[in-house]
Amino acid sequence: MIITPIGVYADSNTEYVPTVTLEYDQSAQSMPDNIPDVGSKAVYIANPVTGKVIYEKNAHEKMYPASTTKILTALVTMENCEMTDTAVVSQTALDLVPEGYSNANLQVGEEHTIEDLLYALLLPSANEAANVLAEHVSGSVEDFAELCNKRAKELGCENLHFVNANGMHDENHYCSAYDLYLIAKECQKYEVFNEIVRTKTYTIPATEIYPEERTIKNTNELLFPGTYYYSNCTGIKTGHTTPAGECLVASSSFDNIDLICVVLGGELVNSKGLNDRFYDSKSLFEYTYENYSVKTLAEKGDIVATLDVGRATDETRKLEVVVDTDISTIVPNDINKENVTATISLLDNIKAPIEENQVLGQITIHADGLNYTTNIVASHEVFPIKLIRYAIFCFPCIVLAFIIFGTAAVMAGRFRKFVVAIEIIALIGAGIIVYPYIQNIMDDSVKITSLAPNVTMDQTQ
Repeated sequence: MIITPIGVYADSNTEYVPTVTLEYDQSAQSMPDNIPDVGSKAVYIANPVTGKVIYEKNAHEKMYPASTTKILTALVTMENCEMTDTAVVSQTALDLVPEGYSNANLQVGEEHTIEDLLYALLLPSANEAANVLAEHVSGSVEDFAELCNKRAKELGCENLHFVNANGMHDENHYCSAYDLYLIAKECQKYEVFNEIVRTKTYTIPATEIYPEERTIKNTNELLFPGTYYYSNCTGIKTGHTTPAGECLVASSSFDNIDLICVVLGGELVNSKGLNDRFYDSKSLFEYTYENYSVKTLAEKGDIVATLDVGRATDETRKLEVVVDTDISTIVPNDINKENVTATISLLDNIKAPIEENQVLGQITIHADGLNYTTNIVASHEVFPIKLIRYAIFCFPCIVLAFIIFGTAAVMAGRFRKFVVAIEIIALIGAGIIVYPYIQNIMDDSVKITSLAPNVTMDQTQ
């Protein structure tokens, strides 16, 4: 009874929720060799769910963002305001915008909701709307720019420094394509932002100062029928100044794949007679959806290894270790469940008894730079052996040994050698019978008897 294993189990009322963690190693992914020819100076297109980069070009170089700046203005505004809050248009907000720059015809003294101002900011790229929001949040454009710089640093932006809220050109106002990707990704957490940037037209309500409704239009031509129309486009923001060139932060969604594409420094008219920012973005979207897809790389219950559990009953000691949950992700079309590799690691203290679905270790699936880790669990319950079984086998052998030794001691003379020979044979037979059971009760180790194809043990364990 002293050496009989005693199982300790977690509270069965505690609900267990499978978890999956993701690590991305861009250096381990295959790089595309048939990427479209893009003219923009800086490009970054990635899947925001996994971080998987489809293509990049000068993505970490300092560039002028022009009006794509307004994405960060929108983010900081949404984080600090309610959509129903109101802001008043100041004379300063209007005076900071030179004549000829894009605007929403806002008037001094008008009071608008933050939501209406965001529409004005992101659809027609109204520069005065950016200033109004900046003053409302921070008191001045300068202080708002510093708040933007602080927030960008928190997001992991590497090369960003803003001096205004709207992207009007300044030598000290710059960022990278990668920085804009990070900002856009954060903005997409707000449904109001997603709704605004995919809106084609919007009507700003009349006010006492301007008693007419103002209909504003999105500048993103990917949203409208015509040369650049792309049905899967979901936003986001254009930008242009002469030093910055043609800029666009665009998003799309198709077949369970979301994308954010940033292009900066494009030509207004490229060699094909088209605008780089729209042509490049559309080409990169189409390339991605033609060459990538979402595939299930592991399913709940997939067998990854078979174990032999020591000190367990014969009926349950063979244990299959299975995947705890489904894993699906974006991969190139030539990658599938059959050709991805995986590594597993097992816990050190596995022994009977084992509950069904008890966590036994982890598996990491390697898929073109994406490394998904989840638990592997027991396929069935494993019962420990009962000592009474060994007593049933061992007791007769012990009795037999005493009988033989007793007989040998009594008998003498010419039969002694014969009795000794029988004694030796009987003892050897008893040993053969008892040994595997004794060995089983003494050995509680777990042995791996087989691994699934493309699965290996983690050698760092």
